[in-house]
Amino acid sequence: MVAYQYILFDLDDTLFDFPADRALALALEHYSVTLTPELLADYQQLNQALWQQYNQGNIDAQTLKSERFRELAPMAGTDPLTLNSRFLQAILQCSQPLSGVEQTLQQLHGRVGLGIITNGFADVQHARLKQSGLARFFDFVVVSEEEGVTKPDPRIFHNALSRMPAVSANDVLMVGDNPGTDVAGGAASGMETCWFNLWRQDKTVAATHIIEEFAELLVLPRVKALLPA
Repeated sequence: MVAYQYILFDLDDTLFDFPADRALALALEHYSVTLTPELLADYQQLNQALWQQYNQGNIDAQTLKSERFRELAPMAGTDPLTLNSRFLQAILQCSQPLSGVEQTLQQLHGRVGLGIITNGFADVQHARLKQSGLARFFDFVVVSEEEGVTKPDPRIFHNALSRMPAVSANDVLMVGDNPGTDVAGGAASGMETCWFNLWRQDKTVAATHIIEEFAELLVLPRVKALLPA
């Protein structure tokens, strides 16, 4: 069995939790605003629509940051970008690596190249990796905001491949929770894919592998081939 040469990971809901509801409540609390279920539902609907546009390349990161808080910011007596910054600070405060992530990365580190491709925002993604201590495991981090292109666009995967000297795409595994960005994007770039079905969704996804616990990554044949017998 030929082992992978590189394993790439998504970040949000793959390596880290993304406690958006709690972070939004904390951000609004700073301005003495209570996050009601109705306000949360309205925000989630708007934010999801904007992220879909961002992932499709129809809007840029700055527009997403501003537009998702266009309704909440006036209630808080501030501007949308300031509220967005407060929200991202709260994400950094609340977010933790998911179960099994650090232990799995420790076993893989030094045996295979490791990288990250994330559509998240650069400052908070780099800060979470550094704060958690996970940054030491990775050879590189590709962030859509810095690259000017988002998953599933093949260009961001090709940008990652360009950082792996003499590595073929079919010797790379892309691991992520999002079938539309991580799995579809990785597959379209010639990589094998692993859908991390964190939320135990009952749906069909055309991934090379499917796992429900992060540590299950270690039993995939081309990953297991990396480890001591």
